[in-house]
Amino acid sequence: MERLIIAYFVRAAVILMPWWDLGSGIAFAAAAMLSLASARGRWRPIPVDLALWSGFAAIAASALWTSAPSFETLLRWSPLIYVPLAMRRQHRAWSGGLIAGGILLALGLLGNGIVQSIKAESLRPFLYRDFAEFAHQHSYLTLYLGLAAAALSADTWFPPALRRLTLLLFALVVLLAGSRMGIAAVSVGALWWYLGRTTLRAVLPKVLAACALIAVFLVILPSERGLGKFLKADPYWATGSVDSRVVQAKAAWRLIEQQPLLGHGVDRVQPELDRVYRDWNYRFGIKRQLNVHNQFLQLWAGIGLWGMGIWLIGLAYCANKLPWNRGAQALAITVLLLLLTESMLERAMGIALLASAMHQSLPRGMGKVQGRRA
Repeated sequence: MERLIIAYFVRAAVILMPWWDLGSGIAFAAAAMLSLASARGRWRPIPVDLALWSGFAAIAASALWTSAPSFETLLRWSPLIYVPLAMRRQHRAWSGGLIAGGILLALGLLGNGIVQSIKAESLRPFLYRDFAEFAHQHSYLTLYLGLAAAALSADTWFPPALRRLTLLLFALVVLLAGSRMGIAAVSVGALWWYLGRTTLRAVLPKVLAACALIAVFLVILPSERGLGKFLKADPYWATGSVDSRVVQAKAAWRLIEQQPLLGHGVDRVQPELDRVYRDWNYRFGIKRQLNVHNQFLQLWAGIGLWGMGIWLIGLAYCANKLPWNRGAQALAITVLLLLLTESMLERAMGIALLASAMHQSLPRGMGKVQGRRA
C-alpha cells in the first residue's frame, strides 16, 4: 500500500514537471519522506544516490571557500537530495508519469498554439519560443519529451499503431518548440541507443534519412535567430544560437581565470557575467541577462575546481561501481551534449528532471523491481 502511494506521488511529480516546479517538488518530497518511513530503518544508499548527493554537497560546501549560496539556491538544488529517496524502485511510476505527462504536454502546447493563433490571426504562436512559453523553457521540454518517447518505446501496453502516432506527436511538438541544441542532443542519444539494438547494415538507410531530416529541420525551422556569425562571434552583433554561446563561454572563461580553484560563488556568477557583458557591449546578453549556456563552465565559475572535484568524486564512484548498458550510455551522451550547450541546472525543473532520469536510467544491478525484469 505504501509503495502504491509513493508511486502516485512520483507520477504526479513527473507529470507536473513541465508546468509547476513547486508542485512537482512537493510531490517528490512527499514520496521521499514516505519512502524513508516505509523502509523502517532498512534503507541503504546505492551508488547513483551518492553521485547525486555529492552534487548538492559540492554546492553547499562551496560556502567554505567562496560566497555562500542563498537559501533559494539551496532549495533549487535540493532535488539532488530527495529525488533519489523518492525514486527507489519506482521505474513503472516514472515511465508511466513520463508517458502521461508527455501526452498532456504535447496536447496542451498544441491546443494553446491553436487558440493563440486564432486570436493573433497568425502562425507565430506556433513557432519557437512563442510556442513553448505556455510551459517551461523549450530545451527542458525537448529533453522531457525525448525521455517520454524512450519510455513509450519500451512500454508494452500501447498498441503499435497508437505508439507510433504518439511518437509522431512528440516529434512534432519538439520540432515546433525549436530547441536546436536540444533536438541535436536527444537525436544523437536516441541514435546511439537504437544502433545498439539492431545491426548497422539493416538500419543504415533509416539512420541516414533521420539525420538528413534533422539537419533540414535545424536549418529551416523559422525563428528570429539563426546560427549567427560563428567565426567572428562579435559581442556587439552576436544574437545567434552559436555565436551568442561563443561570447558567453568567453565571458565565463574570463571569470574562471580570475578564480579557477575557488570560483565566485553560485549566486555571484550572473552579476559577474552581466558586468562582463556591459564591458563588451554585448547587447543581447545584457537585454536577456543570459547565463553561460554551458553548465560545466557555469559550475566552474561558481564553485571552482574544489567544488567540481567533490561532485566528480561521487560521479566517478558511481561510474566505477555500475556496468553501463546501452540505455545509460545514450542518456549520458544526451545529457553531456545538453550540458555543453545549455545551463540546464539553473532551474529547478532541470535538476529534478536530470536527477530522476539518472536514477532510473542507470543499470539496476542493485536490486530487483517487482513486476519488471532487472
